[in-house]
Amino acid sequence: MQKRNWRVSVDINCWLEGREGMYCVSTFDLSETGVSVLCSDPAPEGKILDLKFFTPFSVEAITVRGEVVWSCTGPEARMGLRFLDMNEMTRNVLKTTMQLMRTREQGEKF
Repeated sequence: MQKRNWRVSVDINCWLEGREGMYCVSTFDLSETGVSVLCSDPAPEGKILDLKFFTPFSVEAITVRGEVVWSCTGPEARMGLRFLDMNEMTRNVLKTTMQLMRTREQGEKF
């Protein structure tokens, strides 16, 4: 059984870029290994896309390559991407962002 990574609910506007061009999407959860996004036209499973977004710890947009691992159409269309080939610097920025979000999420519960 594959271990599931901790996810945080988060709404970040980001851009997905593929052969068909670039379009804006919103995240609804994020982990160190992937992201789920809301979008009007989800890509099919297996599609490779570049995701670009800003974090509080990055001056420039972070670009992460991702593979669509699930996709669902309908009124609340969305898809999940698994991050691929992430360099160490990007992984550290993402990890720090996740820790900040986790701290904020826990603080809101009290």
